[in-house]
Amino acid sequence: MEKDMVQNEKETLKLILEEPFLFDGEEVKEIDLEGLFDMTAGDMCAMDRQMTVKGYSGLRMDATRQYAMLAAARVNNKPWEWLDHMKARDSVRLRDMVSAFFYAKG
Repeated sequence: MEKDMVQNEKETLKLILEEPFLFDGEEVKEIDLEGLFDMTAGDMCAMDRQMTVKGYSGLRMDATRQYAMLAAARVNNKPWEWLDHMKARDSVRLRDMVSAFFYAKG
């Protein structure tokens, strides 16, 4: 199993960051994505509206890095800017992990 993704029989999804960062004086070392299992269509529509407010007007909002960051913030009860200081490499992993969650079979 890849180092950056941990999944156990409880269906817990976590992204272990290669480079932790600080948010409001607190070190962020991992991102718990388990809450993705509980998201609703209404949650996703709210994120779509946030994307529009942020100026995104393209297709496939749900496949963007910003959408993954909004989803992660939402399921962790954090403000939308929570992951703005995450390193680029970790942000790509987050995007891929969230996208795979929604599009992978199973």
